[in-house]
Amino acid sequence: MSQNSDIFEVELVDTYHYRMSYGGQSPFFRGLENGQLIAGKCTACGRVWLPLRPICSHCYAKAEAVVLSNGGELLTSIVLLHVPEHLKHLGSPVASALVRVDGADTCMKVFVVSPDHNFAKGRRLVARFLPKVGTIADFYFTTDV
Repeated sequence: MSQNSDIFEVELVDTYHYRMSYGGQSPFFRGLENGQLIAGKCTACGRVWLPLRPICSHCYAKAEAVVLSNGGELLTSIVLLHVPEHLKHLGSPVASALVRVDGADTCMKVFVVSPDHNFAKGRRLVARFLPKVGTIADFYFTTDV
């Protein structure tokens, strides 16, 4: 008989419903709803941060929201063995990748979908947006430009 045989255990499921605010990053998520990539451009040093940051992480000055193109370049990627549930309907391979969006000084870790299975460095990409936005993963890039 083990010493833990007297421990009584039950499984409980606890669900929380709450409303969350993205605060100063709200323009970025509003942009996703409208099929746009919204970045923050520093009013002092001019750096462009994507996703948007209300304050520049380089010089700490205020940043303004600017609309970028939906194009970008694939910097590096790793093909996923299991396609994320919200992208399965596309029927193509998916990679987790670093992408530099045209006009941004930063890169983003995002999902990239490639119908032709080609995730080559330097590949041109275009952003696509899912119909419902709740998280930063509700858009992706595709090689199908």
